[in-house]
Amino acid sequence: MTVTTQYGEVRGISTDTCDIYLGIPYAAPPVGDLMFRHPVPPKPWTGVLDATKGSANPIQAKGEFHIDHNSLDCLYLNIFVPKGPKGPLPVMVWLYGGAFSQGGAGAKAPGSSEVHYNLSRFAAETGCVAVTLNYRLNVYGFLNLHALDDRFDMNNGLFDQIAALRFVRENIAAFGGDASNITLFGQSAGGASVLALMTMPAAEGLFDKVIAQSPCVDHFFSPEESVDFTKRYLKEAGVSAPADLMNLPEERITGANAKYQSSFLLKGDVRCAFSPIIDGKTLPAAPKNAVRHCRMPMMTGTTTEEINLFIRHFPGFVLPIGAALFDLKVEKGKERYRKRFSRAMTNRVFETPLNEMLTGYEGPLWRYQYCYVVPGHKLGCHHCAELPVLFGLNDLFDGADDPRSELVGKAMRRIWGQFAKSTAPGWDAYGQSEYIFRING
Repeated sequence: MTVTTQYGEVRGISTDTCDIYLGIPYAAPPVGDLMFRHPVPPKPWTGVLDATKGSANPIQAKGEFHIDHNSLDCLYLNIFVPKGPKGPLPVMVWLYGGAFSQGGAGAKAPGSSEVHYNLSRFAAETGCVAVTLNYRLNVYGFLNLHALDDRFDMNNGLFDQIAALRFVRENIAAFGGDASNITLFGQSAGGASVLALMTMPAAEGLFDKVIAQSPCVDHFFSPEESVDFTKRYLKEAGVSAPADLMNLPEERITGANAKYQSSFLLKGDVRCAFSPIIDGKTLPAAPKNAVRHCRMPMMTGTTTEEINLFIRHFPGFVLPIGAALFDLKVEKGKERYRKRFSRAMTNRVFETPLNEMLTGYEGPLWRYQYCYVVPGHKLGCHHCAELPVLFGLNDLFDGADDPRSELVGKAMRRIWGQFAKSTAPGWDAYGQSEYIFRING
């Protein structure tokens, strides 16, 4: 099956449930002079583009959650078109999380058709065209090099997302999607990106409704902060000027990423070390303050034990030190200190900022709280715990292929799909009743 886009033809893969198109370029490779610049459109191609293999993933910080097969040439997207229902179908565009530093939607290995966030099942069960995309991370996507050298741009990762959304808006009809009904959804840093895009002039008109899952509401930097952080990064990388970064090997970049990120926790800063910059122009204001004036339909929520994921390796004696470092009031009680610390930190980092942002939200709003724990999972309902259940993917954290998790996953896909189709997930809007829908098994 071949589809014609405005840049050329693409040929994908046909399965029993979906037509899948992998590795479609939505922007020119961000290399050379484009390395630290906003993306530009791809060049049209001749012949038929082979869209049967995933692209490389963005260069990223090495760590527990990093993924391999990385390259600067990473600005590609994937499209999953369900078979059966006739178009135009609602469109859902996914933004992955990873602290603006890790993650990707490309291939798991060079030349492979196995990609991270394979949304073929999600597309088939929701009846929506699903899109995943790569966006630049860490120094390439979110460091404020512009403040020290105006040859470079700011918030490149957000502008990658905007370029992908523009490609979707302009081309998705050829794949059977409804270009007038696009839901943007993401988790963690992807959820924070959703909030940012809701307020950015460059993104206006590119999507119609949003789902923000466990968004990092407070993870944005002022221009002044970002300048200090940029200088700190250059020091860790062992260079004196932003232009010097263009010639560093990947190993030097990833090493600097790791050192720079560690410095945040040591200073008691729980924000993502690489975060978007509120510059007053590309990102006019803090999304926490600006989003409430949007009128776009929104569904958003958190998991009940977000912080469990981040403290799972911490020995018990470290937690009181962490509470003091972050000026955290841990309530008294008979429960284990770890559980009480997790609850307090989850409130501080996720729930309280989200509640503050949503106060007075002017558009239709639905709230959920994800409470379900996969049987036998020892970390509880942690950050990202909903992803393997929502997408029906067993390669995301612990597997979720037991019968009970399957039922919860089907229910979630029905809710997410219903929101995309009709803007009615199935419970009272939050602004009308303060009702939070609890997703449990």
